[in-house]
Amino acid sequence: MRAAPWLVVAAFAVSGAIAGSASAAASELRCVTPLDGVGIDRNLAAVGSPLTGSGATFVEAAAAVGLDPRFLVAVAGHETIFETYGPARVIHNPFGLGPGWIFGSEAEAIRQAARSLKGGYLDEGRIAIAQIAPKWAPLGAANDPGGLNRSWTAGVGAYYAALGGDPRLPVLLGQQLGSGSCGPRSGAPSGTGAVVVWDGRTPKTGPVASQGGDPYTGSAATIDGFVFPLAAPAGATIAYRNDFTQPGALPGCFGQGWRCVTTILSAPGNTVAAPLGGRLEPATPAEAATGLAFWIRGRRNRIGLSGLAEYQPGVASGVEVRAGQALGSGTGTLLVAWERGGLRVNPHPMLFATRPSDLGVS
Repeated sequence: MRAAPWLVVAAFAVSGAIAGSASAAASELRCVTPLDGVGIDRNLAAVGSPLTGSGATFVEAAAAVGLDPRFLVAVAGHETIFETYGPARVIHNPFGLGPGWIFGSEAEAIRQAARSLKGGYLDEGRIAIAQIAPKWAPLGAANDPGGLNRSWTAGVGAYYAALGGDPRLPVLLGQQLGSGSCGPRSGAPSGTGAVVVWDGRTPKTGPVASQGGDPYTGSAATIDGFVFPLAAPAGATIAYRNDFTQPGALPGCFGQGWRCVTTILSAPGNTVAAPLGGRLEPATPAEAATGLAFWIRGRRNRIGLSGLAEYQPGVASGVEVRAGQALGSGTGTLLVAWERGGLRVNPHPMLFATRPSDLGVS
């Protein structure tokens, strides 16, 4: 597979040598449990990181704010290849904090990164990698002229999974403690995923778009031939909830405090399928800032999705795809948006009518 034109999957694609180093570093990582500072140090030593010896600091700083320490390590991996990138080493800033932030030591930077994530992200409800990305690595940032921030979710997720984290779950310590067995993950892909097509059952909706209703008729909004956007193997866990009813998340939708997307969590590597037939088009910068990467535009509807870890050959802007066609493999967190006639519709009822959530929330 290759990257789609609207997504750069290498964090340092400006340099082939650096990109190759990033790939090599990821291959050297081994699974560790969340609070294993010694194991974190072994991983840092294996990639030749100047952060070696900071394992206990990662654990102390992250746990103090309720964050999985492995996520902090993964961010350092994606941003600066664990501070092996020369300019980052000089300023002791393995996380890309700033711009222009210089630290006196790596320990100082680690503690600041944990505090920044707590106050500026977790406290705002940004607890999943795809929710953190638009603010931590915004598209169009002055220090990202090449648009490399598009790769942040996939890149951090890949490092996090290699360390034993579960990118389909929030990166909170309490959510991840049970995922650090370092054995086979029960939800991991284990075969070709099954495409699930809506069987015509009427979704449970309200009369307005924020409740899944057609914004013009007030009846349930549906799409003929709709396909659930993840084709997961039998027994795989797929979880989501009605994000349109969750207060406190940003940016707002319909003038309220909920997001205009539904977040689907699953094991990394599950196949992402086209939920409807139509033409692929990239998200605008404003849409990308909310986590979306591209849309599939049908005759009356369009469905937006977040970036994938890998894309199937031929998947590119302007290409026509059919409902159920494999688009690539997911990162473990998939954002889904729905527009009808230029207005956002809550996709949760239609998703639930097609493939109920393992969260058990209707």
